[in-house]
Amino acid sequence: MPDSLNGHVPAHESWRYILRVMEDETILFKTKLAHILSDNFERSHLRHLEVFQQRFLKMDEQISLLRHEVRDLQEAMLCSNEQTTRPASVTILQKMLTEKMDRIQSSFDILASDFQLYLKEHFPSN
Repeated sequence: MPDSLNGHVPAHESWRYILRVMEDETILFKTKLAHILSDNFERSHLRHLEVFQQRFLKMDEQISLLRHEVRDLQEAMLCSNEQTTRPASVTILQKMLTEKMDRIQSSFDILASDFQLYLKEHFPSN
């Protein structure tokens, strides 16, 4: 695709890749969680495991919503490319999406770290 979109196509491709990686990692986390829940484990861990399950579901929801926003922004940029100047609304949407991507990446990193630490401390064999 030509660079007539002011170099933003690579950002969108990057965002889609990042969202795909986060989605894949969340699936792996949920699989690990399901494996733990299918084994015999101390019931005292159940509350913490339920919290992680809820956090994974919330992350899935956020990823899905963001994926749609990326697609919508790409469509808006393609439509604005047909015009001589890009509408300010597209620039604002891109800035907002950049901020959302930063926030979801940070949230994901915290979730991944928390889950890995919890597994390491309480389920070292998993």
